[in-house]
Amino acid sequence: MVCLKPTEFLWGAATSSHQIEGNNLHNDWWAWEESGQIEGGARSGVATDHWNRFREDLSLASDLGLNAYRFSIEWSRLEPRQGEWDMAAFARYREILDECRRRGLEPMLTLHHFTSPKWFTDKGGFTGEDAPNHFSSYVQKVIHELGHDVRLWCTFNEPMVMAVGAYLGCFMPPATYSPTLAAMTCRNLLRCHVAAYDMLHAAFPNRIAVGIAHNMLDFKPDRIWHPIERVMSGLFVRFYNRSWLNAVTGSRQNFYVPGLIPRVPVVKEAQGRRTTDFIGVNYYTKAYVQWKPRDAEGSRPAELPLGLAFARRKEPVSDVGWAIHPRGFERVLKLAASYGVPLYVTENGIADRDDKLRPDFLMSHLRVCDSMRRDGVDIRGYFHWSLMDNFEWIKGFGPRFGLYKVDYQTLVRTRTRSAELYKDYIAKQKSVP
Repeated sequence: MVCLKPTEFLWGAATSSHQIEGNNLHNDWWAWEESGQIEGGARSGVATDHWNRFREDLSLASDLGLNAYRFSIEWSRLEPRQGEWDMAAFARYREILDECRRRGLEPMLTLHHFTSPKWFTDKGGFTGEDAPNHFSSYVQKVIHELGHDVRLWCTFNEPMVMAVGAYLGCFMPPATYSPTLAAMTCRNLLRCHVAAYDMLHAAFPNRIAVGIAHNMLDFKPDRIWHPIERVMSGLFVRFYNRSWLNAVTGSRQNFYVPGLIPRVPVVKEAQGRRTTDFIGVNYYTKAYVQWKPRDAEGSRPAELPLGLAFARRKEPVSDVGWAIHPRGFERVLKLAASYGVPLYVTENGIADRDDKLRPDFLMSHLRVCDSMRRDGVDIRGYFHWSLMDNFEWIKGFGPRFGLYKVDYQTLVRTRTRSAELYKDYIAKQKSVP
């Protein structure tokens, strides 16, 4: 196993297929949107029409001085029905990869970013024992059609968010509360990841690096004096932050929380071996762990005994209510670095419609990243989320994460002040010998 080491630091931006391409008609999220599950009844529709405007968008990326671009391919577009492959869609993704190379952008290709084909979810999705077989068939086809143009691979974006969102927090399809299914999803996602990791390295020995993009939060007890909140904060760190890092580095597989989430059988093929060449860190904010939280009026206990708050009163927050917390960025990077695997910051950004908070957010987090690199932490790239505004899942088109603002009526892209700052920062970093 060889971990690809680029000759220069990767400065990039990130996107995902369903959020920008438009008209991904055959996945589970499209069906969920059609059933009215998104805030305000929003539907992704044409999104930002990246499927037809990718050359324009990659030009915008290179105009900022970026040398890398993280994006995902859409499984449901490539295999809309089981065993039926859309070769025109593969050809379009080859065009995107070619355009990346033409513009000097190193692609980091994500195989799965939250969305799955409807035919797959109808069979149980990642809760089913056959999930690795279906996913491996997809990966094998991608290797054959696209693999020779890619050196950096991300198997899954935020696998823990997928399990929690679908079966605990219920903010992703199928939104069914089931701690057992949450644990089984983690187990089967790990099986799929290991299969993809081995297939990719067998196809391209010593030429590639394969990892995951893992969402991490800086967990804190809401009341420092509260013994249960302190204990639960530690359990959240173990379950949410550490369990996937443990699993892909050959340590214990602990996709459970005593009394809340049951144990599931271990994935034997992941035991005692490292199945990642890098850890991708997705970081946005902190989370206060609350025991028996109350609703907005404070009049009754919540349905579950645990809750999370992403900010306290008077803290500066993003448009989705997440606290701005660069110190947490340092903490989660240190935790990830403790596993002895190279790091990429695969997502970091803020929802800020007016681009007032983003400049300071961006610079403060970049300073953390640079400080840690100077201290010897092996961070090999930074990908801002996101290149442009997009369809932000259950929040619809309200949150604005983009370096480029998108007018959803005209689809015109407009560069923000934050984009200018990022461009200047990258230029200065590249000029340092």
